[in-house]
Amino acid sequence: MLLVGKALAAGDSGDQFATYRAMLEQDNPGQFWVDDGKKLFHEPRGPKHVSLEGCDFGAGPGVLKGAYARMPRYFKDANAVQTLEGRILWCSEKLQGIKPMELLKPHYVNAAEEDSREDKLTALTAYVAAQSNGMPYDPPMDHAQEKYVYALGKYTFFRRMGKMDLSCADCHGVPGRTIRGVELPIMTDPETAGRVMAAFPAYVLKDSNVRTFWWRNERCLLAMRLPWLMTGSEIDAALTLFQAIEAKKSKIPIKVPGIKPRA
Repeated sequence: MLLVGKALAAGDSGDQFATYRAMLEQDNPGQFWVDDGKKLFHEPRGPKHVSLEGCDFGAGPGVLKGAYARMPRYFKDANAVQTLEGRILWCSEKLQGIKPMELLKPHYVNAAEEDSREDKLTALTAYVAAQSNGMPYDPPMDHAQEKYVYALGKYTFFRRMGKMDLSCADCHGVPGRTIRGVELPIMTDPETAGRVMAAFPAYVLKDSNVRTFWWRNERCLLAMRLPWLMTGSEIDAALTLFQAIEAKKSKIPIKVPGIKPRA
């Protein structure tokens, strides 16, 4: 217990928390979300009573290996750059007949701090993401829409906004800044971006819940007093793609579910 206490006090980037994380790796509670997501993915559901096995995540229907590592990306059938969650929402509606809000309502409600309830969208995201474990981020930047969304993400990351007159870069672009005693990750540094993104979806100890990278972005925007970030929206894809391109430079392999002490 003393080691655990020291690890949590040290924060996410401290060597002691790294020791604590290593202790939990073999019994990461986030694996339950992955297992539940697998069952949901292959189970016939919705008005059309079909599974998500026909969803094309970029490498053909039902091919999940490496799909998350190459997202966000442009999908011709949706004519949009989509995050993994955005793609799951799109396929759930088109293939299964499940309206987006059926998945989004509990997803949003359960995003509150210290809320341990599981929602289906997070479980599905955790399962699909885990199929890219061991691979580095490698989102394509070939289509004009991908280039546009990346530029939008970069612009949004550095633009000061809202009542707090803050940008994402004010906290995550300046070395040495801390909140609640935890040093903030510099997401414009490829090594840091790689380590952070490679851990999401992550089991967050404070919440006893698995959180996706959408949630990570949403917590920052919430702190900036900005409107709610809609999962799967263009801004969601833009912010995620900008940071995924930084993570790509590091070549750090994805390892989810990760373990995080807090937001």
